[in-house]
Amino acid sequence: MALVLLIACVVPSEIIYAQDINLQLEPSATLENTQVLSLTGLGLDGDGSGPVLISGFLENMTAETINNLYIEVKVNAAKVGDIIELRSYSTLPISLEPYQSVYATNNDLANERIPGIDQKIQFSGGFTPEGDEFFENLSGSTTLPKDIYTIQVIIFRVTNADGRQDLASSVIEIGGGAASSFDESEIYLKTPGDILGAPADITNPYPQFSWEGANDVSYRLLVVEDNGQDSPESLLQSAKSSPPINEGGSLLEFENLDVTVNGTSFQYPSSGAQPLQQGFTYHWRVITTFQSSGDIVEISSEIWSFTLANPSQSAGAPPVSKEVEQAIVELIGQDAFRRLKARGFKLMAIEYDGQEFTGPAASVKLEELLQKIRDEEIILGGNQ
Repeated sequence: MALVLLIACVVPSEIIYAQDINLQLEPSATLENTQVLSLTGLGLDGDGSGPVLISGFLENMTAETINNLYIEVKVNAAKVGDIIELRSYSTLPISLEPYQSVYATNNDLANERIPGIDQKIQFSGGFTPEGDEFFENLSGSTTLPKDIYTIQVIIFRVTNADGRQDLASSVIEIGGGAASSFDESEIYLKTPGDILGAPADITNPYPQFSWEGANDVSYRLLVVEDNGQDSPESLLQSAKSSPPINEGGSLLEFENLDVTVNGTSFQYPSSGAQPLQQGFTYHWRVITTFQSSGDIVEISSEIWSFTLANPSQSAGAPPVSKEVEQAIVELIGQDAFRRLKARGFKLMAIEYDGQEFTGPAASVKLEELLQKIRDEEIILGGNQ
């Protein structure tokens, strides 16, 4: 049998000391350092031959031999319930000699042996009905969904007089860290442009690229020019074959930008990239990698596109959303905003920190400024 261990971040194990038995579970360094969990990285296709994911320390704290001991293992997903239940066979109990201590890993249990104990261990059970449905719903994905998982091991004894007695239990909680507003295994593009097939014009030849994703990783931003022959996917894949320009690479003929970015935004540069030209369409995507239980997992965003239009041919200013309107009010005051609105105010561009943002990028930047005001990263005059 193979123990299935699911993780995103590990919380120290809860240790319960019983009068007679001491049991403690510990996660491996592989689990503690994993950012995104893949089934392949867990080695689930090789019973007993996968990586060491958890280890357990079991000790008889008495001067007497303790007989008729059994092991129960439960894996629980908070959103689903128990997904795995295993229990050692009633015909194969184990014993601990006086003051005996043993150390075992998930691979030892999968190989039906605990080093230092002569008796063999076999388990009955497996996936619960909820567990079967859980894994079927993955639909072939190798990345497990974000949730809080627990792995519990119980040592119990069965006697004719008292029946079952739970002697010790230890629990590891997995995925209990602070939840993000987005899935860490995904990247969400924000600006410029829109998804393939949704025409989007911009007028700023130096647009601000922005996206949502994990904050503590590096991203690779790729921008290519549409040539009317090759698919956006193939163009971006070809561009990816050479290193980014800030890592010693050079741009291909159709490649406008290839750069590694620390953060979730990047201003198109005036040098070090091929300039964007009016009337041309461009495709872009963002890529990052995560360490995943021994594997390197690559995560790519959708492909977005935009066309650099002539400002005089622009369809006009984008509509002002409530969020953008609130940002403008916070910045210039309600009275000033009402006067501008009465005179037919339209949001065409915003200049911030020496950079000009136009079209949808202006709306996005105003929303970012509003959030900084709320977070008190920007203090407006009169609020100090």
